[in-house]
Amino acid sequence: MKKRLFYYFLFAFSVTLGNAQELKNLERINLEGYFTNPVASPNGKFALVTSEHFNGVFLLDLSTQEINQISEKEGSGYGYCWNKDSESFYFKQKNKEDYYLYSKTYSYTINTKQITELSEINHNYLPSFNGFNKEDESQIIVYTNITTLKIHAKDLVTQKDWVVTQDDGQFYNAILSHDSKKVAVHNGADIYVYNIYGNEKAVKIGTGIATSWSPNDNYLIGFLDQSSDGHTIDNSEIYIYNSEKYSPKKITNTEVFSEMFPSFIEDNKILFSDDKTGRIYSFNIQ
Repeated sequence: MKKRLFYYFLFAFSVTLGNAQELKNLERINLEGYFTNPVASPNGKFALVTSEHFNGVFLLDLSTQEINQISEKEGSGYGYCWNKDSESFYFKQKNKEDYYLYSKTYSYTINTKQITELSEINHNYLPSFNGFNKEDESQIIVYTNITTLKIHAKDLVTQKDWVVTQDDGQFYNAILSHDSKKVAVHNGADIYVYNIYGNEKAVKIGTGIATSWSPNDNYLIGFLDQSSDGHTIDNSEIYIYNSEKYSPKKITNTEVFSEMFPSFIEDNKILFSDDKTGRIYSFNIQ
């Protein structure tokens, strides 16, 4: 757990075989190589994946299982996110000699295969940025203030900026809900949900690393890994969390897989990566 939390902190500013077979409609995505951190597009047709240590960005077509590399840069596979129309996505890149602090934000349009630098979008606003819409009256993003280690929210339309996490702690890995009303944050190994304005008491919903909101924003999915020595990951399982109360539910219990980085494809179907093999799978959670 410590090793995985370290990677998130760095990039943010950085059973048996029989039991495994009980996963409903388990399907392996047929890819060659080691891949991790799948993030499904809102329409469920594509996913973004990366290689070990978040190096590179790859676009995966979930129907054809065709994969294309978009970026080869070190660390570019952390924090990528989709435009809400699923026609483009956003990622960060840095030059080899630069610190992650100086990463820049880029967009990739699927139809035109065009990469565009977005100089006006700070890379720390990823993964909560989902594109501009001229008709929107507000465009909320969340990010970690690397000086105070508090979670901030910002309206990109009005430029108003405020602190969400008023409590004591060092917060990281903020995940904005689809309706922009709630944000899941991490403080140590614990997961909390705040309303976006931080004016209500936070709800502790579980322990681990939350990675994806359900389409209806009622639940989060994530994983909890285990380490016997504090450095090497021995195993990991997927949990589902109620966004309004502490009631974590363990939904995998395997020894052959080390399930990490689950992402909702639709209400009852998710993608996840197996940390042991670098393979990507999908299965139904109900």
